[in-house]
Amino acid sequence: MKTLLKEPLLHFLLLGAALFYFYALVSDNETSNNEITLSAAKIVQLKYSFEKTRQRPPSPEEFDALVSNYFKEQVAYQKGKELGLLDGDSIIQKRVQQKLEFMVEDRVTSIEPSEEQLTLFLAKYREEYRKEQLLSFVQLYFNPQHHDDIIGDMQTTLSKIKSLTDSEQSQENLLALSDNIYLEFEYKNMPFSQVARYFGSNFADALVTMAAGKWLLDVKSGYGVHIVKLKTKQGGELQPLAAVRGQVKQAWLNEQRKQSLTKFYQRLFVEYQVKPIQYQTD
Repeated sequence: MKTLLKEPLLHFLLLGAALFYFYALVSDNETSNNEITLSAAKIVQLKYSFEKTRQRPPSPEEFDALVSNYFKEQVAYQKGKELGLLDGDSIIQKRVQQKLEFMVEDRVTSIEPSEEQLTLFLAKYREEYRKEQLLSFVQLYFNPQHHDDIIGDMQTTLSKIKSLTDSEQSQENLLALSDNIYLEFEYKNMPFSQVARYFGSNFADALVTMAAGKWLLDVKSGYGVHIVKLKTKQGGELQPLAAVRGQVKQAWLNEQRKQSLTKFYQRLFVEYQVKPIQYQTD
């Protein structure tokens, strides 16, 4: 029974029934009784809004003005609806849509996912929850505007690097083979996300696929192209649910909200007989 109460579909169906009942109730009231009243809950809300803005309770005169403005707003709205002034008003339509979607999504917020649901969700999107990799590398920059045959020049440079002994492959000697730029020669334990921000996602992705200790030429970045040597690569392992529970739960709830909205509109499209229109070129 507890499992059933946690099912998003059940919450959606209950919400649909509540909306249908509310619509029917409002429709009956509008056709049988045009009386506009002010509930006790609305009075509390008006006072609260005033106090929140003015930092004090309203005076009797101010309270009378609040009530009067409320009734003015209500009767004007009702008369405008009767006259068809709301028809085609995109601002009002969008606001109503937002309120309905908020009601649908708000039902999901109170759902507490089970351990099994979170485990299955993590397994489905496991690649998004890998521990971030730390990359250590050295880079030699080549400016495309300074080379007629940049690939050929990098291949020549790489051959010179390989001809040097380990002791000869110092920062000073290697930088002398490349173009000048304000970038560092060596980066140690740099998070993948930071590499992507500094050099671009293509550069970061290339480092992840490289074998440590090997030089690779023509690695593109937002600055130009590079010869890169990956020194070490750490991390990247899948994380257990206990380590990412908060993130997984929030992502699971976001997915439930999207699914609830999708089902909600599917039901409304059927109810109002919405038919898809195929795009046609002139």
